This record gives sequence, C-alpha cells and structure tokens, in this order.
Amino acid sequence: MAERHEGTVISDDMVFRGTVETDHAVTVEGKLSGTLIARGRVAVAANAEVTANVSARELDLEGTLQGNVLHADAVILHPSARLTGDISCAQLEIQRGAKHTGTTVMK
Repeated sequence: MAERHEGTVISDDMVFRGTVETDHAVTVEGKLSGTLIARGRVAVAANAEVTANVSARELDLEGTLQGNVLHADAVILHPSARLTGDISCAQLEIQRGAKHTGTTVMK
C-alpha cells in the first residue's frame, strides 16, 4: 500500500487559480491565486507568488503574498518575505529584511 501524504504541494512549475481548502499542510512553491484555507501549516517558498486571502494555523512566508491573512495562530515573515495586506493573528514574527505593507491585529 502506498504511503499517504498529509499535505498539498503546489510545485514551482504550477499555476493554481481557485480555492484550496484542506485540513492539512500546504506548501506553495509556484503561483496561487484565489483563496487558501488550511487548518494546518502554510509554507510559501522564496520564489512563490500568492495572490489570495489566507487562513491557516500557521503561515511561514518566504515568498510574496498579496492578500489578507484572515486568521492564523502564528505568522512568520522571513527575510525574503513580501506581504501586502492585513494580518490577523495571535503571534507575529517579522525577521530583519521582511517587508509588510498593511495593518496587523493581534488577538
């Protein structure tokens, strides 16, 4: 029996348009536009481009996100991160070099 993979990967050669909703982790290495709802961790790779509103347990951003973080327990913006949009989260880590344009509400 094949091993079940508990996560979704949008690879660097993919362009996805629409809604992604999952109970598991999502890794974006390519381009995604639409809506992203994950009850697990969302990781956006350094060369990835996301144009979407995002809800996730945790957002780990290294690439570009244009859209709002509607809900997250934790958001980490790495030095290469570029986020244009509002953030609503419980915990926020912005590392030196990361760029954020928008407002932040911590709950």
